[in-house]
Amino acid sequence: MAIKFNEIKFYYLKANQFTTWFFASISDDKGFIVDVEFTNGALSSEVAILLSEMFHVIKKSNNITEKSIFPVLDIKHPVIGRSPTATALSAIRSGILQLESLHKGIPLGEHLGGSFKDRVPLYANINRGLFLTDRTPKSFATAATQAVAKGFKIIKCAPFDEVSSDYSTEDILSSAQYGLQRVKEIRDSIGSNIDILIDCHGRFDLPAALVIAEKLEKLSVSWFEEPLETEDHFGSLVEVKNNTSIPIAGGESMYGLSAFTELLEKGVLDIVMPDLKYCGGASEAVKIGKVAMQLNKGYSIHSPSGPVSLLLSAHTTSAVLGAMPLEHAVHEYPLRDAILTPSELIKNGNLIIPNTPGLGGRLNLDFIRKYGFEFSP
Repeated sequence: MAIKFNEIKFYYLKANQFTTWFFASISDDKGFIVDVEFTNGALSSEVAILLSEMFHVIKKSNNITEKSIFPVLDIKHPVIGRSPTATALSAIRSGILQLESLHKGIPLGEHLGGSFKDRVPLYANINRGLFLTDRTPKSFATAATQAVAKGFKIIKCAPFDEVSSDYSTEDILSSAQYGLQRVKEIRDSIGSNIDILIDCHGRFDLPAALVIAEKLEKLSVSWFEEPLETEDHFGSLVEVKNNTSIPIAGGESMYGLSAFTELLEKGVLDIVMPDLKYCGGASEAVKIGKVAMQLNKGYSIHSPSGPVSLLLSAHTTSAVLGAMPLEHAVHEYPLRDAILTPSELIKNGNLIIPNTPGLGGRLNLDFIRKYGFEFSP
């Protein structure tokens, strides 16, 4: 199915002093409009410029498909993960898929090859909301307890964000002790029936990662995410994986099926975590998920993002049989459910997916213009 682009508009919404979400609305010549998120931290403005340039090149073509944009844009492989190019490409590809599903009149998850599911299980990432607190062990425990009270049965936190891989191993281990206290406080508060996932943001070296993994085993955590940066430490991650009973997760910054396939075939991770904003979009993430299933690996989409990205990730999760729960950043923005129309709906730790064509939600532009901004890159 070929698409002809018509117009693109850009918006951003500052959720708090740490988080700003960036969105684009894309229309085609049939009058359909879809929304994508292209948030990439400090690179988001650069992504917006590149996305606008790509759009206007593609707009000159009458028969656009996901595959055809690569020669049109003269994209060279491999694409570097989490780069502006990866982020802009992922947004355009996911926009094309949404438009195709609207043309077909079916939910996006079905267009991606799945059967419609009205809900997808989530896990609660409490870390982004904790940026607004003193980040004491008690604050971590309180945030976890609040998420459990809302029906979440899996909690993720990043307790080691004061640690740096540039430190000596001795200093890494010393500075990680406060993070271990946070995890223990969470475990003591929520009990043994709730899973705890630990995200390390690549802050350890190999010797420290091995020590911390042993200590986390005693706290019964359910995964150990990126103790070292995935892209740069295949060998070290294999060693960590071979010396702990905790599943090793990661890959959030990587782009493309081939990169994830190499990762999986080399046995680097137990669980892969593509992020739709960076990995190539929804269809690429489905391909990655199916390879993970074939190799008996775990698959959980990385999505500590805004509601557009979460809903897109939910459709993608629903299209991969055997996918693990999807990430959701809780407690970050109190007006979050008003960003989309219909409103984002989360019940008992599940995201409810509207049974309508396409994504099932649009940016509430009245809200965005009141609390955010429309801009030109």
